[in-house]
Order: sequence, then C-alpha cells, then structure tokens
Amino acid sequence: MLFFSETKAYLPYYDIKAKVITGGILKHTKHLENTVKGPTLGLEVAVEFLPQGKYDWEKYWNYPIVGVGFLGMDLGNTKVFGQAFAVYPYLLVPIVRQEHFLFNFKVGAGIAVLTKTWYHCDTQSGVNAPTANAAIGSHLNVFLPIGFTFDFPIKKGFMVTSDLMLNHISNGSFIQPNSGLNIINGFVGVAYRPNWREYMFPWNDYIKPREKNYQLELAMGGGARQLYYKDKKFYGVASARFSFYKMLTNFYKIGASVDAFYDGVFVNQGEAGGNYHTTYKRYSIAENKTKNKFRVGLSLANEFEIGRVTAGIHWGFYVFDPIRNAYKLGTNPKYEKKGYPHRPFLYSYNIEKEDGWNYFRLLLKCKIVDNFFVSASLKTHLQKAEFFDIGFGYTFQFKNKRASYATLY
Repeated sequence: MLFFSETKAYLPYYDIKAKVITGGILKHTKHLENTVKGPTLGLEVAVEFLPQGKYDWEKYWNYPIVGVGFLGMDLGNTKVFGQAFAVYPYLLVPIVRQEHFLFNFKVGAGIAVLTKTWYHCDTQSGVNAPTANAAIGSHLNVFLPIGFTFDFPIKKGFMVTSDLMLNHISNGSFIQPNSGLNIINGFVGVAYRPNWREYMFPWNDYIKPREKNYQLELAMGGGARQLYYKDKKFYGVASARFSFYKMLTNFYKIGASVDAFYDGVFVNQGEAGGNYHTTYKRYSIAENKTKNKFRVGLSLANEFEIGRVTAGIHWGFYVFDPIRNAYKLGTNPKYEKKGYPHRPFLYSYNIEKEDGWNYFRLLLKCKIVDNFFVSASLKTHLQKAEFFDIGFGYTFQFKNKRASYATLY
C-alpha cells in the first residue's frame, strides 16, 4: 500500500488469504503441443491491505485493495517445466461490493523463479528438441497476473474466496529460448480478517480537484537481450520516448508518443550472405550496418495513475523500419515482385515469420522525486516479446482552468 501512496502511512487493517490452485498451460506455440501435460497444481498465500481513504488515489479508484501474493505451483509436466514460485504485488479494483458478495478486477506484476529451463532438458541432455522446454530459458522471470476475484463474506471475519486468472511467465527475451508460458488458473480458498470488528469502510464523497491535466514526458531506457539460444550472445537494446498526455479522468490519461528504438541484434545474418554474427535465420541481413538497428514509430498511449505508480499500454506503428523487408524470399510471397520483397506501409503478415508493421509496449513507472520517475517496459510484436528495458524520465505538468474529473464510478 505504501508503494502506491504519496506519503507514508501505517495501515493495520488487512485480510489473510490461503488458496489452492489448479489450471492448465495454454498451447499458444507449436512446441507447447508436445510438452504440455497434465494440470497445474499449487498453493497461494496472500495478504491484502484494506483501504482507509487517506489518499486521493484511493477515492479515484473507488477504494481498491492492495495485496501481496506468494505462490508455488507445479507446471504439470514436472520433468520438463518443473515448478514455479512467484511473489507479486497486485491491485483489486472493485466492480461489485455487496454485504455478501465482492467482485473485483485483479492485476499485478512480480517475479517468478522456475526450477527448470531449456538448459535442463536440451538435446545435449538426451532430450529431443521438439519435446524440450523451449518456453523458458532462464530461472528468473517476470510474473504478470490478470483476472477477476469473487469473495463471499460469511461471518466474524471469515469468507470464501476465489480467483479466475491468466498468469503470464517470461523473461522478455533477455535469455533465449523464450516463448513464455500463459496459464489459465482457478483459485479457491478461505480468508480471514483479524480485526474485523474495528474496521470501518472509508466512505467519503469529496473528491479533490485535479489542477494539472496536461503532461509532456521525456523518457529513455536500456538493457540487453539474446537473439538465438545456440549463439548465447547478448546484444544491447535501448529506447527513447517523447509523449504528450491529456488527463481524461482523475486516474486515466490518453496520449501520443514519438518512439525511437535501438536493437543490437540486427547484425548480418540469415541467408543474405557474408560473415555471420549469428546463425539465426528469421531475418536476412547482408551487412552489419548501424542504421539497421534503429526503428522509429508513433504510438497511441493509454495509462492509469495509481498514486506514485503509473501502468500503461501503448500501441504504435513504424515510420522508419530498415528491417521491414529483411526476410528471406518466400516469407510473405504476396509482397514479393521479381525476386525482391517490397512491403507497403500496412500489410498482412504471419507473426511467427516476421515482426510486422506495428508494436506494443507495456510500461510501469514509479515517481521518485517530484516529477522524476524510474520505469520498466516490455516491447512486443503482438504476443512476441522483443526486449525489456529499464530507464528513467521526467514529466512536465501543465494546468488547465477547467474543473476536475470524475472517479471510476
């Protein structure tokens, strides 16, 4: 709760939850069809801190609950996938709040440790590649849960609790292979509120006006990633962003961004000839040119402010992309003429064979001092992660004479 708050506060009211978990891994790539076996089974213990209405952001979000979950889960095919252990903070945004029924939207982000990776069961260990763990290349991964919770208060602080969640585990292509795991999980258990007699829900109709509702933002970040698991080479990655936002409510803003990306993996490779830096064959790049490593795009930004924390999803398209046609012949025959690929600005494509003309970014920002923030972002092409970076930025606030906005409800 303190992580989301503008100032420090002691919050003694909380729920303790214990749940059993079951579900299954989605077969979103071809290699998972050979490796996914049996249900996922596990346990979770969570602590949820109840709202007290001390902060404006709590009112904007209709008094949500902040929790921390500790999860352990067997991934079905124990020999290949092993077990996953995760710790993650999350937010419960109320949708229905009745005396004997609570329905919430749940979203979070944390860290997962997996006991098995590709390197525990690759071909050198006597396992055929089609039945190896091509989903996970590292022990340490990002854990991203999203879904809904259903709570049924009984009496004297006890309640039955359940979740329906989509849990994603991957390392953002930092270490290959990395198609990631998408897991549908159901949770069911019990919860207890130790100080249920004393807790009073903080109803407060007054909403403090938001005076500054235009923003300009400058941000940059960097990191590294692998391209191909056989090479085991790391390449530098970086991004820079200039964004303009308009606050539409007290917690939601929409905007536009100019994005610049650097991805060092675009060295000479594939079937284009020359001395290769990598044996990877998704791309066909004849020369190791600096300009091939830069892309520029324009994006639509959607972001949600939760106290000091901002979470967002951006969708964009490339206006400069030297890799647009850097694929072997036959990848997309519709756009090949006289033995030369020529893709237009917008075109149809198969994400399993090429990156395409658009991209997504998932961002998480935390304000440190005044308008200065640190950030983490994941850039993807549809469901395919390109790279993960960590950075910093600064937000310029501008006032508007008009009144404030509404809350979530």
